[in-house]
Amino acid sequence: MNRENETNSVRFWCFFVVGGAVSLYGLHGLIKVLNGITSHEFLKWFVGADLAHDLIVAPVACLVGVIIARLVPASARAQVRAGIFATAVIVAIAWAPLHGYGRANARGNSSVEPLNYATAVLTVLVVVWALAAGWFAVEALRRPRRRSRTERGRVSQSDPSS
Repeated sequence: MNRENETNSVRFWCFFVVGGAVSLYGLHGLIKVLNGITSHEFLKWFVGADLAHDLIVAPVACLVGVIIARLVPASARAQVRAGIFATAVIVAIAWAPLHGYGRANARGNSSVEPLNYATAVLTVLVVVWALAAGWFAVEALRRPRRRSRTERGRVSQSDPSS
């Protein structure tokens, strides 16, 4: 076994142990939260979430990837993918407050969802896409400019040394 394989093997087992510990901690937290929820209800939610991912989320993500590959120039693909990914995460996190799921159980408690979440989410999305546009601009400025064929022809005709 060469040195690189040994390094990869050690790295794999380190990540495996850390990932296993994080997963066990998450499972422990999930079990604590599930007090009062029957295993049948949890199984329905778990299978439903898995099916929703496999039948809706994954195909939509693949379709978005194909659309980006066909419509977005190669120079902007990384920024657009990052912006779309961040948008999806933000909308997923903001889904419950945007739909007011906590308000029904909080009668008389003004501290529950006191903000205008639609405005807050839109503000965050504007910042995300401004960052993506800024990233694109920086990359465009760093990229060496390629001269057109007519510009190269003019330079070679006017400059005998080229």
